[in-house]
Amino acid sequence: TDRQQILIMAFIPFLLQRQIQIPLSCIRILVDFLIHENLDIRKIAEQCISTLCRIQKPPRIYLEKSLHDIFYQIKKSCPDEAFSCPGDRDDNLWITLNNYQPPKTQIEWEQTCFLDKSFHRYYKWPKVIKYPMNKRERYTKNTMPEDVAILYNRFMDKIFITQLIQYMVITDESNELNFNIHRFRMFKGLFRNFGFDLMNHFMEQLDILIHENITEKQEGCHRVAAEIVAGMIRGSKYWTLEMLEKLWQKLIPFLNEVCTNLTSETLSCWGSCFKFSMEDLDPRRMYRLIEFIRTLINNQTTENTLLETSRWFLVLKLTNFEWRIPAIWCEINEHAKEMLDHPYKAVREGEIYRRQSSFSPIVFFANW
Repeated sequence: TDRQQILIMAFIPFLLQRQIQIPLSCIRILVDFLIHENLDIRKIAEQCISTLCRIQKPPRIYLEKSLHDIFYQIKKSCPDEAFSCPGDRDDNLWITLNNYQPPKTQIEWEQTCFLDKSFHRYYKWPKVIKYPMNKRERYTKNTMPEDVAILYNRFMDKIFITQLIQYMVITDESNELNFNIHRFRMFKGLFRNFGFDLMNHFMEQLDILIHENITEKQEGCHRVAAEIVAGMIRGSKYWTLEMLEKLWQKLIPFLNEVCTNLTSETLSCWGSCFKFSMEDLDPRRMYRLIEFIRTLINNQTTENTLLETSRWFLVLKLTNFEWRIPAIWCEINEHAKEMLDHPYKAVREGEIYRRQSSFSPIVFFANW
C-alpha cells in the first residue's frame, strides 16, 4: 500500500551514503517515484534524488597557494599583515566586483582565484590560501557509470520531464508551498553533474510554465520555474565559459520576460530564486546575473507601483554579496535618493529601506 511505501521510503535517505553501494534497482525506483501518484512519495523521492546527485557529483580540484604567489599572479604587491585592518582595503579590492574584467579564455577562467565566502579576506589574509579550481571533472556518455547513467537517461527523456513538472505544479496548487529547497537542490545537482545537456528540454518547459493562462495554476507554475532556474544558475558554478555563454543567452531573455510580468503572487518565488542562486558565491563568478539585476535598477517606471516595488525587491537580493559589490551599492544609493520624491507612497517608503540596505553590509562587517 502507499502507506507502507511511505514508511519504507522515509528510511531510504538515511541509507544514501558514499560508502554504501546503492543497488541500481533502488535508483530506478527512486527516479520512477518522482512521478508517483502519491504526493508524499514524490516528496521523499525528490529528497533522495537530490542526495544521489550530491553523492555522484564529480570531485573538485583544489589548489593551495601562498599569499605571495596569489598576489604575484594578479600583479599586485603582497600586503603587510602588520598594517592590515578590517574593511575595504587596496589589497582586498580585487576580490570585489569593482573593476573586474571577465576572463576571455577558458584557461584564464580556470586559473582565476574565486573566494566564495563573503567573510574571506575582509579582516586579514592567511599565509596560505586553499581554494577550488574553477574547473570540475564532468561525466561523458563514454565514461558515465551505470548508476549515474540511470539518472542521465531519465532526465534526457522529454516525456518524463513533462510529467515531472506537471506533478510539481499540481503539488504546489494543492499545498500552496513556498519555494521548495529540496527541489532546488535536486535541479542544482542535475545541472552540476550533467551540464548543458539538460538545458533544451528544461528551457522548453520553462517557457510553458511562465505562459500558463489558467490563473489558479500561475503561482504554482512560476514557483516551479523559479526552482528550476535557481538550480540551473547554481549548478553552472563550474561550467566552462562556452557553456555559460550558451546558458545566459537563453536565460537573459527569459528573465526579462519574467521581470516585466511579475505579480504579487509570483514575486516571492522569484526573489527566492535570485537569493539561492547567489548565496555564498564570489560576485565575480556571478557577474552575468549581477549585471542582469543591475539593469533592473535603470528600468524605472512611474506608472506601475507593483512593478516598481517588485523590481527593487529583486535588486535587494544582492545583499548576499555584502561588502563585495561596493560600486553597485553606491549606484543603488544614488538611485534611491532620486526616488525619494516618487509620486507613490509605497515606492517612497521602499526607497528609504533600500538606502538602509545599501549601507547595511558595510555596517554589519564593521561591527562584527
